[in-house]
Formats: sequence, C-alpha cells, structure tokens
Amino acid sequence: MAADSKNTQQSRGIQRILVALDASSASLSALQNAVELAAGLEAELIGLYVEDHNLLRLAQLPLAREVTAFSPALRRIQSVEIERQLRAQAADLRRVVSRICGERNVAWQFKVSRGAVAAELLAAAVEADLTVIGKLGRSFPGTRRTGSIARAIAARRPGMTLVFQSGGRLTVPVILLYDGSRHSAKAVETAGILTRIHDGKLTVLVVAESGEEARRLQLEVINRLADHKLGADFRLLVGRSITGIAQRIHMEGFGPVVIPCDAEEDGGEALCALLDEITNPVLLVR
Repeated sequence: MAADSKNTQQSRGIQRILVALDASSASLSALQNAVELAAGLEAELIGLYVEDHNLLRLAQLPLAREVTAFSPALRRIQSVEIERQLRAQAADLRRVVSRICGERNVAWQFKVSRGAVAAELLAAAVEADLTVIGKLGRSFPGTRRTGSIARAIAARRPGMTLVFQSGGRLTVPVILLYDGSRHSAKAVETAGILTRIHDGKLTVLVVAESGEEARRLQLEVINRLADHKLGADFRLLVGRSITGIAQRIHMEGFGPVVIPCDAEEDGGEALCALLDEITNPVLLVR
C-alpha cells in the first residue's frame, strides 16, 4: 500500500534500503518485503550480493572436494567453476531485483562485492538507512537458530536492521517492544510508520521489572504516541525472560516486532536468543 504525503514526510529518515541477497528462500522473502516497504516509503532499494571469498579460498586448497546432489562421488573443486557459479547467481539475482522493483515502480540499484560476507554488509550498510537481511541464510531447512551472518549484523550494525525468516511478511498488527531504553522514542516513531503504511493497528508490549515501572512506561508510550496521533493496545510484561517475551509475541500474531536496542554487554546474545525463538519479522532500532 502506498503511503500518503503525510506518511512520506514522517519517514524521510528511511530513503535508502539495503537488502542482503543470496539464493536462500529467506533472502528472497526479505527482498520481496523490502520492495513493498520501499514502495510505501518512496525509498530507493539497493540489492547487495557478496561473493564469499571463503568459497574461493576453499577451491584453491589441493585437498578440497565436493559431493553434488546428483552423485555421491567426490570431485575436485575447481576455482574456475566457483567463479562461474558466483557470476551466474549474481546475474540471476539482478534480474529478480529488476523485475520485482519494476512491478512496484521502485528505484533500485544492484551491487556486487567480494570478501567476508558480514564485513561487506556492515561496510555497505553505512550508506543505508535500513538494512534488510534473511534470518537463516543458507542454513539447513528446519533449523531455528539465527544464521551466523544475521547474528553478526543484528549484534553489530548501528541504525535499523530488519530480519526476515523465509515466508515472513510485513503484516499487522505491528508489535512494539518497549522498555524505556534510550532508543525507545525512535522505536515508537518507526512502529508508527509501519502501522500507517499498512493501515493497521499497533500492539505495545511494555517490558519492566515491576508492575509499577510497567505502568509508568505505559504512560510514557501513550504520551509518545499522542505526538504521532496514534493509539495502541497494551500488554504489560513484568520480568525480562526471553521465553516469556517470545511466548507473548506468539500470542499477538505474526506481524513485525519493533525492538529498541542499546549496546549490549553480552555481544547481542540475548537479542539473538529472542530472534531464535520467534518467526516474526524483527526490526531492530538503534
């Protein structure tokens, strides 16, 4: 759904959306949703495909062998073949980006870089207002644990990061996790933008150590939402158990979860543990 001019003025902070691309289904889900979001925000989409230099280094090892899906026999990995496959995959992804963006009339770019995937994405994200990644990457199907690349970006990338699992959709209700931390005001504004784009409703999960603190934070959110002329449904959660928060999110539906993220002493482990527990798209706000 396209945003009206008022929504566009409020979302000027999101003008460039970077999408990390590979051949995984989670990456393609991320791309489709990022294009819809770019259309709603009138933003430019930048697709980035990173040629993993570890694959090329592996191919140069004399003992490197591979087993294909078509034959159990071991065969030597050829660096020339790896190069060819990387170029072909990049070309395929460029065509997909062109087609999907063309259908939604979204301005786009497609870039290719080579190096360590997480490092290349972090470097490219400096020029973007929002980075969109797949949760699982090329992990084995059925796994719940967030992929290594998504974990690195979620824990280290400043700014906003949107994490998708395969099949995930930006739908309603929008769910805001509010704990009163220093990025909470920005999280409220971002959740409001998503809510308006989808003409939906907002649910706020207030997380606090006590009932008294939870009620104080609820009033704080109400005042912040009044500035954006938004209402919300509230759920007050006492305690910061990852399992308890995840269970409450499951009860609220499959909409995107907006989370304010301060610098974490545990290297983002608590955040990644929550990502492991839920299947919703997650928008991290820093």
